[in-house]
Amino acid sequence: MNSIADVALHPLVWPVTVTLAGGLLVYLLSRWSAFVCRGIALLAGACVLVGGLAVVGHDPGAFRWVWAAGLAKDVSLAVDLVASPLGSLVVIAGAAFALLIAVYSIRDLAGSRWEGTFYAYLVWSLGGACMVGYAGNLLVLLVGWEVVTLMLFLMVNQGSEGAAKGAMKAYGILGFADACLLLAVALLISLPGGTANLVFPSEPMSVAAMGATGYVIYVLLLIAALAKAGAVPLHTWIPDIAKSAPTPVMAFLPAALDKLLGIYLLAVLSLRMFRPDWTLQVVMMLIGAVTILSAVLMAMVQHNLKRLLSFHAVSQVGYMVLGLGTGTAIGAVGGLFHMLNHAIYKSNLFLMSGTVSRAAGTDEIEEMGGLARVLPVTFVCGLVSAFAISGVPPFNGFASKWLIYQGALQVSVRHQALAVGLVVVAVFGSALTLASFIKVMYSAFLSPAPRDQVARLAGVRESVLRAAPMVVLAAACVLFGLRPNLAIRSFFLPAVPGASEVISVSGSAVRTGDLGFWSATPTTGLILIGLVLGLILAGLVTLGKRVRVVRPFLAGEVPAPDDDRFRWPGTAFYRTIARLPLLGPWLTHAEGGAVDPYYWSARHGNTFVQVLRRAHTGLVSLYVTWCLTGLTVILMYLLVTARS
Repeated sequence: MNSIADVALHPLVWPVTVTLAGGLLVYLLSRWSAFVCRGIALLAGACVLVGGLAVVGHDPGAFRWVWAAGLAKDVSLAVDLVASPLGSLVVIAGAAFALLIAVYSIRDLAGSRWEGTFYAYLVWSLGGACMVGYAGNLLVLLVGWEVVTLMLFLMVNQGSEGAAKGAMKAYGILGFADACLLLAVALLISLPGGTANLVFPSEPMSVAAMGATGYVIYVLLLIAALAKAGAVPLHTWIPDIAKSAPTPVMAFLPAALDKLLGIYLLAVLSLRMFRPDWTLQVVMMLIGAVTILSAVLMAMVQHNLKRLLSFHAVSQVGYMVLGLGTGTAIGAVGGLFHMLNHAIYKSNLFLMSGTVSRAAGTDEIEEMGGLARVLPVTFVCGLVSAFAISGVPPFNGFASKWLIYQGALQVSVRHQALAVGLVVVAVFGSALTLASFIKVMYSAFLSPAPRDQVARLAGVRESVLRAAPMVVLAAACVLFGLRPNLAIRSFFLPAVPGASEVISVSGSAVRTGDLGFWSATPTTGLILIGLVLGLILAGLVTLGKRVRVVRPFLAGEVPAPDDDRFRWPGTAFYRTIARLPLLGPWLTHAEGGAVDPYYWSARHGNTFVQVLRRAHTGLVSLYVTWCLTGLTVILMYLLVTARS
C-alpha cells in the first residue's frame, strides 16, 4: 500500500474502519444526544451493507499489512484480509441485522439511560463481525471474535435484575472458547512454517496426516465454534441471559450474529483449513443430533417466552452442526443455508417477544393472551417465523432442513443405521418445534386475555418502528423459502467444494442430483389450493344448518367472560412431558444445571480453592518443603531428558 489513504479506502478495510471509528464517535456523544447516536449507527450500518454488497460479484484483491516482522524465527504478524463468498455473507447479514435492530431500538430503548452507549456497542459488534468475515488468517479472526465477545458482555450487563450474573456466565463460557481459539493459534505457530500456518490455505489439510497435533488443533477450534454458536453442552449461557438481557441485544447477538460467527468458524475449520476424518464427522453429527433433541425438549417445558426462544436457538444450531458434520456437499450447503435462515427467523422471534412482553407487562406465557387483536402485525410476523423455524413449507426453514435431511441420508453409504437415526432425530425435532410454537402462539395471541390484562390491552397499539423490522424479517423468511437460489447460488455453492456438481438451482427449484427435487412455486400453489378447498368444504358442511352457540359451563356453573378459573393457558399443553418416568426427572435436573459445565466447573473449582486455602497454614517450614519437593521433581525431569 502506498499511503494511509490507500489502506483506509481499500474495500475490505474501510468497513472495519467505519465501524470502529463510528462506534468511538457514538460512544463519545452517547451522553449528549441519543438522536445523533441513532443517526450515526444507522449510517454506519448502511455503509457496511452497501460496501459488503459491492464486494460480492467481483474480487477487490487481498489486503496484507505486515505490522510486526522478525519477532522470532518463522514469526511475522500480519493483517490479512480477503473476500470470500461466505465471509461476505457474514458481513452483509451482520450489517442488515444491525440496521434492523437499530430501527427497532429507536422505540424500544427510547429514554433508556444507556441508549447512546447501546448504539456504540452495536456498531463495534458490527466492526468485529467485519473483521471475522474478511479475515484471511486466524489471528485477524481472533481479534474480531474478541471484539464481539466483549460487546456481548457489555450489552447484556445493561439488562434488568440478574443481568450481571448472566453476562459473567456468558463471558466465562465464551472466554473459555476464546482461550481454545488462542491455544490453537499458538499450536499452529509452533509447527514448521510459523505464522504462515495461520493463513487460510487454498486447499484443506488432512487432520489425520498431521497426527495428534492436528486432532488437538481441530478439537480446540471446534470447541470455540460450538461455544460461540451455542451447541450442547456449551449452550447454557444463552438461556441464562435471555430473561434479563434487553430484547435488541438478544435479537442481534445470540439470535443472529453469534450464530453466524460460530458456524462460519466451523465452516472455515471443516471446509477451508482441514479435512476431518470419519471419527470427527461422527462426533459432530452426534453433537448436532443431541443438541436438536435435548434443547427442543427443554423448550417445550418452559413458561418464560424468552427462555423458551433461547432453547430453540440452541436446538437449531444442531441442524447446522449436523449438516456440516455429514461431510457431504449437500449437507454442508444445507447447514450453511440454515445458518442464515435461523438468524432471520430467530431474530424476528426475539423482536416479537419484546413487543409481546412490553404489551403484556410480563415474559410469562401463561399470563399472556388476547394480543392478536391489538398486535396484528406482530402476530402475523411471529406466525411466519414460527412456521419457518418448524420447517413448514414453503418458508425458508424447510428449504435448508430439506437439504440437511438429504445430506444425513448420504451418510448411509458408510453407516446406514446412523443415517436413519440422524434423519429421525432431525424430523422429530422439527415436529416438536412446531408443537412448542403452537403453545406460544395460542398463549400469547389467541387465548383469552387474563382478567387483569383486559384494561391494559385496551391502550396497546402497534408501533411502526417495532413492526417494520419484523415485517422485513418475515418477508425474508418467505423470500428465501420461495427463492432459495438467491442465497444458495451466490454464497453457499462457491463456499462448499464440489457443491455445484451435485446441487443445481433455478428460480424456485432446487435439484440434488438423483436424490430429490424441490420447487417452492407448485408446492405453495398446492398448499393454497388445499386451504381453499378445506374452507369450501367447511362452508358446505355448515350450509343451511343452524349452529347453536352457548356459553360454556362446568358442573352447572356458567362462567363470566372474565373468569380466569375457566381459562386454560397454553403452558398446560405439554405438561405431561415433565411427568414421564425418565424424561421428566432428566429435564428437571437439566433445568437445575446438572448438565451445565459452567456450574460444575464453578462448584469443583471452589472445592479446589478451599483445599489450597486450608493448605496455606502460614508455617515457613511447610512452604520450604513444597519448594524443595518442586525443585527435586524438576531436577529429576531434567536428568531423565538429558540422558535420553
